[in-house]
Amino acid sequence: MDAKSKEQKERSRHRLQLDFSSEAYARLLEIRTKADASSNAEIVRNALRLYEWFLEQRESNSKIHVITGDVVKEVEMVF
Repeated sequence: MDAKSKEQKERSRHRLQLDFSSEAYARLLEIRTKADASSNAEIVRNALRLYEWFLEQRESNSKIHVITGDVVKEVEMVF
């Protein structure tokens, strides 16, 4: 990546500051460890993608199921 491309990429980023309770921050760190993520930002980006997918499924009246072995459970997510 040349210097100009790197500069353009850096300008397209936006810095956010988030306030977390102690409990929420502990959850974030636990998820980061489980996911073997390199940063908290990676966890937040992945969460946004997952939440966006969830909203798309809800808008299209899709049903979400969890399958464990032979057991199928329909999951209702209320937000």
